[in-house]
Amino acid sequence: MPEERLTLLKTVTSTLNSDTHPPGYYMVMWAWTRLFGTSVWSIRLPSVLFGTACIPLVWWLGSLTGQTKAGWIAAGLLAINGQHIFWSQEARMFTLACFLGLLSTILLLRLACQDHGSRWLRATYVAVLLAGVCTHVFFWLILASHIIWTAANAWRDKQPMPGALRLQLVALILGSPLLAFSAYQNGNTLATLSSNTAIYARELVQFAFAFPLLGYSSGLFGDYGRVPDVGDAHLSLARWLFFGLSAVLFLAGCIAARRSQPALLRDSEGPSEKVWLRAGALGTLAIIAFLWVARAFAQPNATLRTTQRMSVLPLLLALAAILVQKHWAKLSSIFSRLADHLTGEQALVLLLAVLPFLLLGLISLFKPIFNARGLVVLTPYTLLVLAGGIVCLGRHPVVLTAILAVVTVAHFSGLRAYCNLTAGRADYQSFASQLAPQIQPTDLIFLYPEFYSTPLFFYLHSNWNRAVARNYEAACHANPDARVWALWFDHYEPQLPAAIQKSLVGYQVAQRLRAEGGQAILYVPNKN
Repeated sequence: MPEERLTLLKTVTSTLNSDTHPPGYYMVMWAWTRLFGTSVWSIRLPSVLFGTACIPLVWWLGSLTGQTKAGWIAAGLLAINGQHIFWSQEARMFTLACFLGLLSTILLLRLACQDHGSRWLRATYVAVLLAGVCTHVFFWLILASHIIWTAANAWRDKQPMPGALRLQLVALILGSPLLAFSAYQNGNTLATLSSNTAIYARELVQFAFAFPLLGYSSGLFGDYGRVPDVGDAHLSLARWLFFGLSAVLFLAGCIAARRSQPALLRDSEGPSEKVWLRAGALGTLAIIAFLWVARAFAQPNATLRTTQRMSVLPLLLALAAILVQKHWAKLSSIFSRLADHLTGEQALVLLLAVLPFLLLGLISLFKPIFNARGLVVLTPYTLLVLAGGIVCLGRHPVVLTAILAVVTVAHFSGLRAYCNLTAGRADYQSFASQLAPQIQPTDLIFLYPEFYSTPLFFYLHSNWNRAVARNYEAACHANPDARVWALWFDHYEPQLPAAIQKSLVGYQVAQRLRAEGGQAILYVPNKN
């Protein structure tokens, strides 16, 4: 069961012990809620801000890669992308990860075109990369794409090891403890999602989930409680035709990206071997400290042994970085021909649109990890490739207008579908509006402490001090005359939890309330 996260330390430790995400977003929200409160409007506002900020960043990225027209189109498509809009309204980390991915890619291109990057620019790039891997586990694939692209561009022209690559290796080493923590979190049941690569590839190519994909792994539900089959391959004829158009546009965008000019990457200054080794030692100490805390203050998962084995990972990565530097010339001669297909600024966008998805497909063969909301981080690059295809095939004004009209109509059709969806399986707002007027100041509120219970209290702002999430019998003994509201969410729990039922043996039912996905029963002491 999740623990309360009322302090910064508790936010970090509880996230690592009972969640499946890195703690970065929760740390940001801990500070945010201290300043602006925990109302629904307040906790959703950061997602709105980061989601909105992604729109000009997409245009900027398109301009930096010499795709000004495609940048404008991609920015417009992102502004009406149903999935991006949906998750920009939820208090989750997905638009933050998307924002950091775009910002880090723009900073990399700025570094690539400068003879001597400023210290401020270098430090900001590393900081953004580290913030990204602290926000979402899929961000590691963004970092991997940056590393491969930077190395490939340098190998192609037989250049010295670029300073940008040295910075990326620092971020990789410093962030590697999060991989060990992620291995520990792998023991949580919610870490298992979908392995259906074909379905997710189809929907990603269709303008990054312009139409919603429903199901548990996607986190979208058509009505409260119903869980559709995300693997249902059936589509209408119109949807299949739209997929065909999307596939053609994506292929055209891929071909167009190969014509871009190679990046410069002339700046070879950057962190040295000593910095890598110090970063490796610091990372290893961080993992050891985590192991000690997990054993001393928590009930660790069985996967703790895996994390223990990974305690040497930061130092191993530091040694690997030193070996790459030592044999850089040999690696350059070996991979120079392969690097021809990965050079150029537009190739970076293409790589970010394709490589992370392929790696996710490979990982999902062993650990189902696909989920639509996590792929929000890839949305800008997919849209830029598709926008490049629109520009390539739409050179005649009539053709361009026709393509944009079809794509726009499809997006607004998808938007209407997203408007009728929810990210939860209970109508918390309706539940709270029915329950709040019925609660008296002396009533107790019994509920089972799980991730699906807490959203109710964002709508039920009073009576926090009367909520009981453990030691139910003790609460009854301490308040023998109090009425008790027993809450449960029947699409998550088939019946009232046994611990609550046991504590209410001496009570009788006085009232029932029901909302979509939730129930509340009022129990009063049995005086007979």
